[in-house]
Amino acid sequence: MFKVTPICLLILLSGCSSIMPGMHNPDTANMHKIFSSKNMNIVSTLIPITTDLIAHQDQEKYIYHVAPSDILNITVWQHPEFSSQELQLNQLTNLPSTQGAAGQTGYLVNPNGYIYFPLIGNIHVANKTVDEIRSEMTIKLRKYIKNPQINVRVVDFRSRKVYVLGEVNKPGFVPINDQPLSITDAIVLTGGLDPNAADPSHIYIIRGNIYRPYVYWLNAKTPETLLLAEHFNLKSGDILFISSAPATRWNRVLNQLLPTIQTIWYTKAIIDSNNK
Repeated sequence: MFKVTPICLLILLSGCSSIMPGMHNPDTANMHKIFSSKNMNIVSTLIPITTDLIAHQDQEKYIYHVAPSDILNITVWQHPEFSSQELQLNQLTNLPSTQGAAGQTGYLVNPNGYIYFPLIGNIHVANKTVDEIRSEMTIKLRKYIKNPQINVRVVDFRSRKVYVLGEVNKPGFVPINDQPLSITDAIVLTGGLDPNAADPSHIYIIRGNIYRPYVYWLNAKTPETLLLAEHFNLKSGDILFISSAPATRWNRVLNQLLPTIQTIWYTKAIIDSNNK
């Protein structure tokens, strides 16, 4: 069990802008609303990644759900005027399209989970699959177009991500797209393990929230356990940490990770609070 004082929280939060470029320093009022307790007890649960755990996970079919900040490409067959590129060329007022970081143009999902589409107006798309969005838009467009044939796809995945820290060559975050993201995928996408420092027997995935984090531990020292890394799917907001040395107690590792975990989760909580 760990206790974090208010002074530590203020120090951690005051440094958020230097860690994550483009973010604004949160004011103390917002901090007080979200974290008002004088002492915060943090209790972690350590869960070894085993074949039984993987077998249970494989029963859940992976389907991507759209979220705020994603960019959608929506086309209506034989109606090019609805494409985001055409809307930009026509320079319509209140342009409902935008260009993402990957250079893709489309319909931006706003912080409340809506997009604006001509004729049918605002549509709530957050937490829906592209098939669900397509079906809903087809019904709405039937009032204006006979037998509309619509295609919806996500062209820029900007909302869901996993943070990869520790002994990898390029620490940072990895976006989650319409394909499952495994531990192996995340490590490869961040340049692989540092051969001079990484300890593959202590790979951790921190999930949940700062008060009750669930920590999944993988010992990937052998070829058999490496297969587990390929089949363990990560979720949005997970923190994947590669340790640099064996740890006899998880408490020691958590103490090292706590400042970084707090900064990521506290900043996310403040942003979510401001978007409500």
